[in-house]
Amino acid sequence: MNRRQLLQSLVATPVAVSMASRMARAQAPAGAAADRVIVISLDGVRTQEMFGGLDTTILQHVLGPKKKAEDHPLYKTFWRETREARRAALMPYLWGTFLTQHGSIVGDHRAGSVMTLGNTHRFSYPGYAELMTGVPHDAVIDSNDNKRYPYETVLQFLRRAFAVPREQVACFGSWDVFESIASSKDNEVYTNAGYQAYDVPDAGMKALSAAQFETVPTWDTARYDHFTWQFAMDHLVRHQPRALWIGLDETDDWSHNNHYVRVIEYLHRFDGWLKGLMALIEATPAFRGRTAVMLVTDHGRGNTTADWGSHGKDTEGAQYVWAAVAAPHWPARGVWKAGHPPASQSQVAATVASLVGKDWKAASPSAGAPLAPPA
Repeated sequence: MNRRQLLQSLVATPVAVSMASRMARAQAPAGAAADRVIVISLDGVRTQEMFGGLDTTILQHVLGPKKKAEDHPLYKTFWRETREARRAALMPYLWGTFLTQHGSIVGDHRAGSVMTLGNTHRFSYPGYAELMTGVPHDAVIDSNDNKRYPYETVLQFLRRAFAVPREQVACFGSWDVFESIASSKDNEVYTNAGYQAYDVPDAGMKALSAAQFETVPTWDTARYDHFTWQFAMDHLVRHQPRALWIGLDETDDWSHNNHYVRVIEYLHRFDGWLKGLMALIEATPAFRGRTAVMLVTDHGRGNTTADWGSHGKDTEGAQYVWAAVAAPHWPARGVWKAGHPPASQSQVAATVASLVGKDWKAASPSAGAPLAPPA
Protein backbone atom coordinates (compact mmCIF):
# COMPACT_ATOMS: atom_id res chain seq x y z
CA MET A 1 0.00 0.00 0.00
CA ASN A 2 1.49 3.35 -1.01
CA ARG A 3 1.30 6.61 0.97
CA ARG A 4 -1.82 7.95 -0.74
CA GLN A 5 -3.69 4.66 -0.35
CA LEU A 6 -2.70 4.57 3.32
CA LEU A 7 -4.03 8.07 3.94
CA GLN A 8 -7.28 7.39 2.12
CA SER A 9 -7.93 4.15 3.98
CA LEU A 10 -7.22 5.67 7.39
CA VAL A 11 -9.29 8.78 6.79
CA ALA A 12 -12.17 6.52 5.82
CA THR A 13 -11.92 4.46 9.03
CA PRO A 14 -12.18 6.75 12.08
CA VAL A 15 -12.46 3.77 14.43
CA ALA A 16 -9.01 2.57 13.39
CA VAL A 17 -7.60 6.06 13.82
CA SER A 18 -9.16 6.36 17.29
CA MET A 19 -7.68 3.02 18.32
CA ALA A 20 -4.28 4.06 17.02
CA SER A 21 -4.58 7.31 18.96
CA ARG A 22 -5.19 5.47 22.23
CA MET A 23 -2.24 3.18 21.53
CA ALA A 24 0.00 6.18 20.77
CA ARG A 25 -0.88 7.86 24.06
CA ALA A 26 -0.24 4.65 25.94
CA GLN A 27 3.23 4.35 24.38
CA ALA A 28 4.31 7.89 25.28
CA PRO A 29 5.50 8.22 28.89
CA ALA A 30 4.25 11.27 30.77
CA GLY A 31 6.63 14.19 30.42
CA ALA A 32 8.54 12.64 27.53
CA ALA A 33 9.69 14.93 24.73
CA ALA A 34 8.71 14.10 21.17
CA ASP A 35 11.23 12.78 18.67
CA ARG A 36 10.09 15.15 15.93
CA VAL A 37 8.01 18.27 15.49
CA ILE A 38 5.82 19.48 12.62
CA VAL A 39 4.83 23.15 12.51
CA ILE A 40 2.09 24.33 10.13
CA SER A 41 1.63 28.07 9.63
CA LEU A 42 -1.63 29.34 8.14
CA ASP A 43 -1.05 32.86 6.85
CA GLY A 44 -3.20 35.60 8.35
CA VAL A 45 -6.08 33.52 9.74
CA ARG A 46 -8.24 35.67 12.01
CA THR A 47 -9.18 34.58 15.49
CA GLN A 48 -12.80 35.24 14.53
CA GLU A 49 -12.94 32.35 12.04
CA MET A 50 -10.64 30.07 14.02
CA PHE A 51 -12.80 30.28 17.15
CA GLY A 52 -16.16 31.30 15.72
CA GLY A 53 -16.44 29.79 12.26
CA LEU A 54 -18.39 31.51 9.52
CA ASP A 55 -18.92 35.27 10.01
CA THR A 56 -22.17 36.10 8.24
CA THR A 57 -21.55 39.84 8.55
CA ILE A 58 -18.41 39.50 6.42
CA LEU A 59 -20.13 37.08 4.05
CA GLN A 60 -23.02 39.50 3.48
CA HIS A 61 -20.60 42.37 2.92
CA VAL A 62 -18.61 40.59 0.21
CA LEU A 63 -21.78 39.31 -1.51
CA GLY A 64 -23.20 42.83 -1.76
CA PRO A 65 -26.74 44.19 -1.28
CA LYS A 66 -28.35 42.25 -4.12
CA LYS A 67 -27.68 38.83 -2.56
CA LYS A 68 -28.63 37.38 0.78
CA ALA A 69 -26.04 35.55 2.84
CA GLU A 70 -28.73 33.11 3.93
CA ASP A 71 -29.18 31.95 0.33
CA HIS A 72 -25.50 31.23 -0.24
CA PRO A 73 -24.33 27.58 -0.17
CA LEU A 74 -21.67 28.55 2.38
CA TYR A 75 -24.34 29.65 4.84
CA LYS A 76 -26.31 26.46 4.37
CA THR A 77 -23.18 24.36 4.91
CA PHE A 78 -21.45 26.13 7.79
CA TRP A 79 -23.93 28.35 9.65
CA ARG A 80 -24.95 27.21 13.13
CA GLU A 81 -26.59 29.10 15.99
CA THR A 82 -23.58 29.13 18.33
CA ARG A 83 -19.95 29.98 17.67
CA GLU A 84 -18.87 26.63 19.09
CA ALA A 85 -21.13 24.79 16.65
CA ARG A 86 -20.03 27.02 13.75
CA ARG A 87 -16.33 26.37 14.30
CA ALA A 88 -16.98 22.64 14.64
CA ALA A 89 -18.90 22.66 11.36
CA LEU A 90 -16.09 24.53 9.61
CA MET A 91 -13.21 22.48 11.00
CA PRO A 92 -14.71 19.26 12.37
CA TYR A 93 -11.47 17.36 12.81
CA LEU A 94 -9.66 20.21 14.55
CA TRP A 95 -12.47 20.76 17.05
CA GLY A 96 -13.80 17.23 17.25
CA THR A 97 -10.55 15.26 17.56
CA PHE A 98 -7.34 17.28 17.44
CA LEU A 99 -8.26 19.56 20.36
CA THR A 100 -10.14 16.97 22.37
CA GLN A 101 -7.76 14.01 22.11
CA HIS A 102 -4.37 15.53 21.29
CA GLY A 103 -3.87 19.19 22.20
CA SER A 104 -5.07 22.69 23.05
CA ILE A 105 -5.32 26.17 21.55
CA VAL A 106 -4.59 29.66 22.86
CA GLY A 107 -6.05 32.94 21.59
CA ASP A 108 -9.84 32.78 22.07
CA HIS A 109 -10.81 36.21 23.37
CA ARG A 110 -14.33 35.10 24.29
CA ALA A 111 -12.81 32.49 26.61
CA GLY A 112 -10.54 35.10 28.19
CA SER A 113 -7.44 33.90 26.33
CA VAL A 114 -5.35 36.35 24.33
CA MET A 115 -2.20 35.90 22.24
CA THR A 116 -0.53 38.89 20.59
CA LEU A 117 2.29 39.72 18.23
CA GLY A 118 5.52 41.06 19.65
CA ASN A 119 6.41 42.91 16.43
CA THR A 120 4.55 46.09 15.56
CA HIS A 121 4.51 45.68 11.78
CA ARG A 122 1.68 43.13 11.68
CA PHE A 123 2.53 41.64 8.30
CA SER A 124 4.12 38.45 7.07
CA TYR A 125 7.93 38.51 7.11
CA PRO A 126 8.16 40.20 10.53
CA GLY A 127 5.58 37.69 11.77
CA TYR A 128 7.39 34.64 10.45
CA ALA A 129 10.73 35.95 11.67
CA GLU A 130 9.26 36.38 15.14
CA LEU A 131 7.79 32.88 14.98
CA MET A 132 11.13 31.35 14.01
CA THR A 133 13.46 33.40 16.22
CA GLY A 134 11.32 34.26 19.24
CA VAL A 135 12.33 37.92 18.99
CA PRO A 136 10.71 40.82 17.11
CA HIS A 137 13.32 42.64 15.01
CA ASP A 138 11.23 45.64 14.00
CA ALA A 139 14.13 47.90 13.02
CA VAL A 140 15.68 45.33 10.67
CA ILE A 141 12.88 43.07 9.43
CA ASP A 142 10.54 45.75 8.15
CA SER A 143 9.52 44.52 4.69
CA ASN A 144 8.43 41.42 2.80
CA ASP A 145 11.50 41.53 0.58
CA ASN A 146 12.96 38.13 -0.24
CA LYS A 147 16.30 38.58 1.48
CA ARG A 148 17.99 36.90 4.40
CA TYR A 149 18.37 38.58 7.76
CA PRO A 150 21.23 37.80 10.18
CA TYR A 151 19.28 35.97 12.86
CA GLU A 152 19.53 32.25 13.44
CA THR A 153 16.17 30.49 13.36
CA VAL A 154 14.94 27.70 15.57
CA LEU A 155 15.16 25.41 12.53
CA GLN A 156 18.91 26.04 12.23
CA PHE A 157 19.26 25.50 15.97
CA LEU A 158 17.42 22.18 15.82
CA ARG A 159 19.61 20.92 13.02
CA ARG A 160 22.69 21.64 15.13
CA ALA A 161 21.09 20.19 18.24
CA PHE A 162 20.09 16.99 16.47
CA ALA A 163 23.37 16.85 14.47
CA VAL A 164 21.50 15.62 11.39
CA PRO A 165 21.77 16.06 7.61
CA ARG A 166 20.01 18.99 5.96
CA GLU A 167 16.98 16.96 4.83
CA GLN A 168 16.22 16.16 8.48
CA VAL A 169 15.23 19.77 9.18
CA ALA A 170 13.03 21.02 6.36
CA CYS A 171 10.80 23.93 5.42
CA PHE A 172 8.19 23.82 2.65
CA GLY A 173 6.50 27.12 1.87
CA SER A 174 4.03 28.31 -0.73
CA TRP A 175 5.41 31.85 -0.51
CA ASP A 176 8.82 32.15 -2.16
CA VAL A 177 10.14 34.31 0.70
CA PHE A 178 10.30 31.18 2.86
CA GLU A 179 13.60 30.44 1.13
CA SER A 180 14.97 33.39 3.12
CA ILE A 181 12.80 33.06 6.22
CA ALA A 182 13.83 29.52 7.18
CA SER A 183 17.50 30.21 7.87
CA SER A 184 20.01 33.04 8.04
CA LYS A 185 22.48 31.19 5.81
CA ASP A 186 22.23 29.25 2.57
CA ASN A 187 21.81 25.47 2.64
CA GLU A 188 21.49 25.07 6.40
CA VAL A 189 17.84 24.00 6.23
CA TYR A 190 16.31 21.97 3.40
CA THR A 191 13.91 24.45 1.82
CA ASN A 192 11.41 24.23 -1.02
CA ALA A 193 9.44 27.44 -1.50
CA GLY A 194 7.45 29.31 -4.10
CA TYR A 195 7.70 28.06 -7.65
CA GLN A 196 10.53 25.65 -6.99
CA ALA A 197 10.74 22.20 -8.51
CA TYR A 198 10.45 19.26 -6.14
CA ASP A 199 12.91 16.79 -7.59
CA VAL A 200 12.48 13.26 -6.26
CA PRO A 201 12.63 9.86 -8.00
CA ASP A 202 8.87 9.37 -8.11
CA ALA A 203 6.82 9.75 -11.28
CA GLY A 204 3.76 11.07 -9.48
CA MET A 205 5.73 13.70 -7.60
CA LYS A 206 7.56 14.73 -10.77
CA ALA A 207 4.23 15.26 -12.51
CA LEU A 208 2.91 17.25 -9.56
CA SER A 209 6.06 19.36 -9.51
CA ALA A 210 5.63 20.15 -13.19
CA ALA A 211 1.95 20.97 -12.67
CA GLN A 212 2.69 23.80 -10.24
CA PHE A 213 4.15 25.80 -13.13
CA GLU A 214 1.01 25.25 -15.23
CA THR A 215 -1.56 26.24 -12.59
CA VAL A 216 -0.61 29.79 -11.68
CA PRO A 217 -2.90 31.67 -9.24
CA THR A 218 -3.88 35.31 -9.56
CA TRP A 219 -1.37 36.47 -6.95
CA ASP A 220 2.40 36.79 -7.29
CA THR A 221 5.26 34.98 -5.53
CA ALA A 222 3.28 32.02 -4.14
CA ARG A 223 2.07 28.72 -5.56
CA TYR A 224 -1.13 26.97 -4.56
CA ASP A 225 -0.94 25.30 -1.17
CA HIS A 226 -1.95 21.92 -2.58
CA PHE A 227 1.50 21.58 -4.11
CA THR A 228 3.30 22.66 -0.95
CA TRP A 229 1.29 20.24 1.17
CA GLN A 230 1.83 17.26 -1.13
CA PHE A 231 5.57 17.92 -1.41
CA ALA A 232 5.85 18.25 2.36
CA MET A 233 3.94 15.02 2.95
CA ASP A 234 6.18 13.19 0.51
CA HIS A 235 9.27 14.56 2.25
CA LEU A 236 7.84 13.54 5.62
CA VAL A 237 7.44 9.93 4.52
CA ARG A 238 10.60 9.80 2.43
CA HIS A 239 13.03 11.33 4.97
CA GLN A 240 11.16 11.19 8.31
CA PRO A 241 12.63 14.58 9.33
CA ARG A 242 13.14 15.58 12.95
CA ALA A 243 11.67 19.04 12.27
CA LEU A 244 9.35 20.09 9.45
CA TRP A 245 7.81 23.54 8.89
CA ILE A 246 4.95 23.81 6.38
CA GLY A 247 4.14 27.40 5.43
CA LEU A 248 0.70 27.68 3.80
CA ASP A 249 -0.36 30.91 2.15
CA GLU A 250 -3.77 30.88 0.49
CA THR A 251 -5.75 32.19 3.45
CA ASP A 252 -3.85 35.46 3.19
CA ASP A 253 -4.10 35.70 -0.59
CA TRP A 254 -7.84 35.03 -0.72
CA SER A 255 -8.35 37.57 2.06
CA HIS A 256 -6.41 40.27 0.22
CA ASN A 257 -8.54 39.49 -2.83
CA ASN A 258 -11.68 40.10 -0.73
CA HIS A 259 -12.75 36.52 -1.42
CA TYR A 260 -14.23 35.47 1.90
CA VAL A 261 -15.95 32.45 0.36
CA ARG A 262 -12.59 31.00 -0.65
CA VAL A 263 -11.16 31.63 2.83
CA ILE A 264 -13.95 29.62 4.46
CA GLU A 265 -13.75 26.87 1.86
CA TYR A 266 -9.99 26.70 2.38
CA LEU A 267 -10.19 26.35 6.16
CA HIS A 268 -12.56 23.43 5.74
CA ARG A 269 -10.24 21.84 3.19
CA PHE A 270 -7.22 22.31 5.45
CA ASP A 271 -9.11 20.53 8.22
CA GLY A 272 -9.16 17.48 5.97
CA TRP A 273 -5.43 17.79 5.35
CA LEU A 274 -4.80 17.94 9.09
CA LYS A 275 -6.91 14.82 9.58
CA GLY A 276 -4.87 13.03 6.95
CA LEU A 277 -1.59 14.11 8.53
CA MET A 278 -2.63 12.85 11.96
CA ALA A 279 -3.78 9.57 10.42
CA LEU A 280 -0.40 9.21 8.74
CA ILE A 281 1.40 9.93 12.02
CA GLU A 282 -0.60 7.35 13.92
CA ALA A 283 -0.20 4.72 11.19
CA THR A 284 3.59 5.08 11.06
CA PRO A 285 5.48 3.28 13.87
CA ALA A 286 8.37 5.77 13.77
CA PHE A 287 5.90 8.68 14.24
CA ARG A 288 3.23 7.22 16.50
CA GLY A 289 3.35 8.65 20.00
CA ARG A 290 6.60 10.43 19.13
CA THR A 291 5.48 13.43 17.04
CA ALA A 292 4.47 16.94 18.12
CA VAL A 293 2.30 19.12 15.87
CA MET A 294 1.91 22.87 16.20
CA LEU A 295 -0.44 25.16 14.24
CA VAL A 296 0.28 28.89 14.12
CA THR A 297 -0.45 32.06 12.16
CA ASP A 298 1.88 34.95 11.37
CA HIS A 299 -0.53 37.86 11.98
CA GLY A 300 -4.19 38.67 12.40
CA ARG A 301 -6.48 40.89 10.34
CA GLY A 302 -8.97 43.69 10.76
CA ASN A 303 -12.17 43.33 12.77
CA THR A 304 -14.67 45.06 10.48
CA THR A 305 -16.23 44.67 7.06
CA ALA A 306 -14.01 47.51 5.88
CA ASP A 307 -10.69 45.95 6.93
CA TRP A 308 -11.24 42.21 7.51
CA GLY A 309 -8.97 41.44 4.56
CA SER A 310 -6.23 43.84 5.61
CA HIS A 311 -3.45 43.90 8.16
CA GLY A 312 -0.52 46.12 9.10
CA LYS A 313 0.60 48.38 11.92
CA ASP A 314 -2.48 50.59 11.69
CA THR A 315 -5.04 47.77 11.44
CA GLU A 316 -6.76 47.09 14.75
CA GLY A 317 -7.14 43.36 15.24
CA ALA A 318 -4.07 42.39 13.24
CA GLN A 319 -2.06 42.10 16.46
CA TYR A 320 -4.12 39.15 17.71
CA VAL A 321 -3.01 35.63 16.83
CA TRP A 322 -3.52 32.05 18.04
CA ALA A 323 -1.52 28.83 18.35
CA ALA A 324 -2.48 25.18 18.80
CA VAL A 325 -0.19 22.49 20.19
CA ALA A 326 -0.56 18.71 20.22
CA ALA A 327 2.19 16.46 21.54
CA PRO A 328 2.60 13.16 23.40
CA HIS A 329 3.49 14.98 26.62
CA TRP A 330 1.26 18.05 26.17
CA PRO A 331 -1.13 18.14 29.15
CA ALA A 332 -3.90 20.53 28.07
CA ARG A 333 -6.95 19.86 25.90
CA GLY A 334 -9.37 22.26 24.25
CA VAL A 335 -9.42 26.05 24.52
CA TRP A 336 -7.22 27.86 27.03
CA LYS A 337 -9.33 29.75 29.54
CA ALA A 338 -8.85 33.04 31.38
CA GLY A 339 -6.06 33.24 33.92
CA HIS A 340 -3.06 32.06 31.90
CA PRO A 341 -0.05 34.40 31.64
CA PRO A 342 -0.02 36.76 28.63
CA ALA A 343 0.83 34.75 25.52
CA SER A 344 2.99 36.11 22.72
CA GLN A 345 4.07 35.00 19.27
CA SER A 346 7.63 35.41 20.56
CA GLN A 347 7.06 32.22 22.56
CA VAL A 348 6.53 29.98 19.55
CA ALA A 349 10.19 29.31 18.68
CA ALA A 350 11.02 28.19 22.23
CA THR A 351 7.84 26.09 22.29
CA VAL A 352 8.81 24.33 19.07
CA ALA A 353 12.22 23.49 20.50
CA SER A 354 10.83 22.42 23.88
CA LEU A 355 8.44 19.97 22.24
CA VAL A 356 11.48 17.94 21.18
CA GLY A 357 13.38 18.48 24.42
CA LYS A 358 15.61 21.35 23.28
CA ASP A 359 16.21 24.73 24.94
CA TRP A 360 16.00 27.58 22.41
CA LYS A 361 16.44 30.23 25.10
CA ALA A 362 19.87 28.81 25.91
CA ALA A 363 20.85 29.69 22.33
CA SER A 364 18.79 32.90 22.18
CA PRO A 365 18.32 34.34 25.69
CA SER A 366 16.21 37.26 24.48
CA ALA A 367 13.60 34.95 22.96
CA GLY A 368 10.25 34.35 24.64
CA ALA A 369 9.82 31.40 26.98
CA PRO A 370 7.90 28.29 25.86
CA LEU A 371 4.15 28.51 26.08
CA ALA A 372 2.85 27.00 29.32
CA PRO A 373 -0.72 25.71 29.08
CA PRO A 374 -2.99 26.28 32.06
CA ALA A 375 -3.17 23.43 34.54
